[in-house]
Amino acid sequence: MKNSLRIAFVLLTLPALSWADLRLPPKPTMMEKLGRGVANITLSVSELFDSPYVATQQGGGTYGDTYGMTQGFSRMIMDVAVGTLEVGTFFIPTKSMKMPAHDTGQVQVYPPADLKDNWY
Repeated sequence: MKNSLRIAFVLLTLPALSWADLRLPPKPTMMEKLGRGVANITLSVSELFDSPYVATQQGGGTYGDTYGMTQGFSRMIMDVAVGTLEVGTFFIPTKSMKMPAHDTGQVQVYPPADLKDNWY
């Protein structure tokens, strides 16, 4: 009797474990969209400081002061526009309308430049 109960328990729990990872991702909610929009509007000024800093790290002082400031200003305007749009339409829950700042769409060369001589 005990063995048949153990076998039944195992047979009933295995299908539940196999379906555990097949659920859909959570749907976006209205409050998440409203919070994301308010955060985009209020934190947009930080792009004026972050973009020149990153550009200075990548290309030097002049590059950071010119290109970084221009990029930061354009990202600030984009954040305010997207945030305003998300706050105005928060009652229609959708995913974020803004791409991350680090996603440039550039494809890295394969193999990396430092491995070209020793690539097997």
